[in-house]
Amino acid sequence: MATILKTAHGWQAQVARRVDGKTIRKAKTFRTKRDAQVWAREFEVGLAAGTASSDTMRQVFDRYALERSKGKKGERWEVIRLNRFAADLVNGKPLGEYVIGDVTTADLVAWRDMRLGHVLPASVSREMNLLKHVFVTATKEWGLLKINPMEEVKRPPRAKRRKRRVFQNEIDKLTEVLGLAAHPWVSEKQITGAMFIFAIETAMRSGEIRAIQNRHVTDNVIHLPETKNDHARDVPLTTRALEILESVRGNRTEPAQHPFEIDAESRDSVFRAAVKRAKIENLHFHDTRHEAITRLAKRLEILDLARMTGHKNLNELLTYYEASGVELAERLNSSTSKDEIK
Repeated sequence: MATILKTAHGWQAQVARRVDGKTIRKAKTFRTKRDAQVWAREFEVGLAAGTASSDTMRQVFDRYALERSKGKKGERWEVIRLNRFAADLVNGKPLGEYVIGDVTTADLVAWRDMRLGHVLPASVSREMNLLKHVFVTATKEWGLLKINPMEEVKRPPRAKRRKRRVFQNEIDKLTEVLGLAAHPWVSEKQITGAMFIFAIETAMRSGEIRAIQNRHVTDNVIHLPETKNDHARDVPLTTRALEILESVRGNRTEPAQHPFEIDAESRDSVFRAAVKRAKIENLHFHDTRHEAITRLAKRLEILDLARMTGHKNLNELLTYYEASGVELAERLNSSTSKDEIK
């Protein structure tokens, strides 16, 4: 039975159990009595099951990167975060230095709260997805744990969804700042500007636009072999989208060439600088997807729109639809005649 004591530094849990003829003692101090009780219970259960692994979290993260992250499309993202997990301070100690069997739910709650002080809740939730799968793998596949301490860690409340649209005067300002008045479009600024207005025409993501190769374009359709949700899709192009594509492609017509030849970091920095120079508040490149879907919804049936944007769940598609009440009233009245009112 664990002993829980109030000390000058918090609540200390003390555990002593005989396992295989040996007495194992462990003590740890926590901020709250509940955290101490949870840790003691988890530790006792682990000892009883004979699952005290000596692997550190750094070793676990490295193994996960090698055996699970390797070869994934998001391998680089996962490896970067696994390395940062190992360096994150939890109760004054890098998480990577913890022995996996010593990590408690309270420790992971402390890690979550620490991350919330640095990044948005949505980012913490994404990181928690990865960290949770590390512990699931360590528990169910590698046998390092019997109890997964991550199971009881609650996700941060979801932030209010973003509803930002892109207004025509903002498009005009950015078009000017990014130099689209001059041809040909060859500079990073111009390619970024072309991507911006192309995204509004097609509802494509920045990464999808950068990944386009000439071989993917057939007549007025772009085939995307790889997308965020791992499903290929075809994107129909408006006349304006075709004009933008031809303008940015110029003489670079080899099948493997990218019309929008710019890396993600450059596109991001150029766009941020342009928004600042144009004195536009709170505009992100991804807001083009909200604007594009809202515009396209006026021209396509809902299922056709979902196929174009790659949404399998219509509720997810709805999160990007931002038509205002004024716009809806205008559409409603434009389709209603006096003869239809009886």
